[in-house]
Amino acid sequence: MNAKKCFALLLALCLALAAVPGLAAPTRDIKTLDVAVDEKLTALAELAVNAAILQQTPAQPGASWIIPALEMNETPSDLLVSCALAWGIQAGVLPCETEADEQGILALDIAQAQELYEGIFTSPAYAFRQWTDEEAEALKNENLYRTCYTGEELNLAFAPLCHYGVYVYSAESDGTDVDVLCDVFTAKETEVQQSAEEIPEDALVWQCSARISLRSAPEKPFGYTVNGISISPFYEAGDLSQWIAFENEKMEYSVNLPGILGVTDKTAAHRVWQTADGKATLTIVTSDEQTAFAEAVTSYQLVYPQAIINQEPEFERFSVMQEGSYTLVTTSEEMQRLVMVTFTFPAERQAEYAFYAEIIRNSLSLWGISNG
Repeated sequence: MNAKKCFALLLALCLALAAVPGLAAPTRDIKTLDVAVDEKLTALAELAVNAAILQQTPAQPGASWIIPALEMNETPSDLLVSCALAWGIQAGVLPCETEADEQGILALDIAQAQELYEGIFTSPAYAFRQWTDEEAEALKNENLYRTCYTGEELNLAFAPLCHYGVYVYSAESDGTDVDVLCDVFTAKETEVQQSAEEIPEDALVWQCSARISLRSAPEKPFGYTVNGISISPFYEAGDLSQWIAFENEKMEYSVNLPGILGVTDKTAAHRVWQTADGKATLTIVTSDEQTAFAEAVTSYQLVYPQAIINQEPEFERFSVMQEGSYTLVTTSEEMQRLVMVTFTFPAERQAEYAFYAEIIRNSLSLWGISNG
């Protein structure tokens, strides 16, 4: 097939798509690891994530969590500090020989609290302060065990521990700071004590994603301190173990799809799925045209000259991730078939749907040529 015909085919496919309103965990491919993602870095990332989420716990049933961010080099709030110390001590990540009393209250010496703080956060500006009786009582009533009030001691009140694990898939360093990207998960019916790779897939619940900025600090307990952290909204489905294994026998491909998608068009060569609110649409179009991989890449570039194309010639496929959309094209002259996946979704939920797209890409298998 010549380049002109290939271009026409891809253009037709693109226009058509635009007009249509147990895989292994973890699923993201490693992007960049400039530094070693060792136990210390992972432990600090988990501490930061759990402390940030703990600020919103316990949430009201059905509430939409918006986790407060810690901006770069910003002095953390009293609540975030108390959450970091309370969770870290209770999880055994931070050293503390003192035990909580019968009411679950831990009285921590201020000097030790300050030392622990300085081992976690980059900002040196924070200082523990004396809370008024009114402030202490209000915070205690509102936040339950996330209390932070001082006299000669810092008092932290504990409750059953919730543990969010992190899977770091990117850690880019500029020599001083490390930009860490990770997926956040919980484990069903058990505390998270293992890596995502070690937990059975059906026991994992992927919850959200996080971005953490770390400052290199070899003299500190974790080897880094936290500059800032931001956490995406919790994923729409919540339980990402609910995946649909789909096989298209006529067009000879299979793929795993998130359970939030429902079929709206069952045509064999043109399958369409949508979320219940219609805000996200997945389309898989199959053509029996014989198209070489290089021709398909060239044709896509002609249609979308500004697109940044991620080429994987060893799998004869390429993908394009943009704000609010994802495209995956797999083609081979040998199998005489072209499969084009287009996923459109709310741009404000980019982190969540990019996660879904990674799973779709890794699970897509064209019979006769494996892409997963």
